[in-house]
Amino acid sequence: MAPAGEGAAPESDHGAATRDALDLTAEGYTLDQLEELTGVPARTIRFYRQSGLIEAPRRVGRNAFYAPEQLGRLRFIAALRDRGMSLEAVAKFLGDPEGEHQAFTVLLSIQDQLLEPWIEDHSAVVDGAEVLRLIGLDEPLALGYLEQVGLIAAIDDTPDSYEVPSLAVLELAAEMISAGIAAEVSTAAWATMQARVAQLADELVTLFAEHPDHGFAGNDTVAEISEGFRQLRTVALRAVQVAFAQEIQRALGAYLDLASNPEAIVPHRGPRLSTP
Repeated sequence: MAPAGEGAAPESDHGAATRDALDLTAEGYTLDQLEELTGVPARTIRFYRQSGLIEAPRRVGRNAFYAPEQLGRLRFIAALRDRGMSLEAVAKFLGDPEGEHQAFTVLLSIQDQLLEPWIEDHSAVVDGAEVLRLIGLDEPLALGYLEQVGLIAAIDDTPDSYEVPSLAVLELAAEMISAGIAAEVSTAAWATMQARVAQLADELVTLFAEHPDHGFAGNDTVAEISEGFRQLRTVALRAVQVAFAQEIQRALGAYLDLASNPEAIVPHRGPRLSTP
């Protein structure tokens, strides 16, 4: 059975009349042309049509054409989906052009503010001696370990040249090593923190995204929202610091209470760390 609105005609321009024989500006776009112009796969376009997100094409002879305005609509849908929005949320945007489209416009307006780095950090390409200087070590064998744990990456076509993905992370590792913490322990600690904080970040972004009015109450203009988000950076970083300090103090207290009991078995989580 052919999809509604298209009859038995194919949605492809293969074997159809040439562009010179048809005024495609007036007729619209074939499925193949929409796929080429938007980068959205044909099967996805069909699904959007069946879901009511775009209008069905109309037949002109043996060909099926989507109306010209559907090109912009499809590109808009693709932009929303690229930003991680569900089909339900996309349908809501399309169903409320006055409200939801305005919110999306604001989102695009403050996109640069949202994506601005929260800390000063960047990558760098340095030689082995500079890596050891940054980390505070003088043993060349340490370079292999630093590469193994992902703090640096050797550049294949350039001898004694390393890429440091994050100078901030390397600096943290250096400070922990300087405090007497073994390199493998500092690396394991960082990996543990990063995994937990990644989950926290995802949950917090979702929370604020689902409650925009409560998250930025009283901020109506793009400038006000941007300023509110700028202030949120400082508050959020401080909040994480306070929460971590409180929880690490609780955990250390619980551990010491347990360790002071001669009959207690102090739990150990995960495999024992060993030097590389």
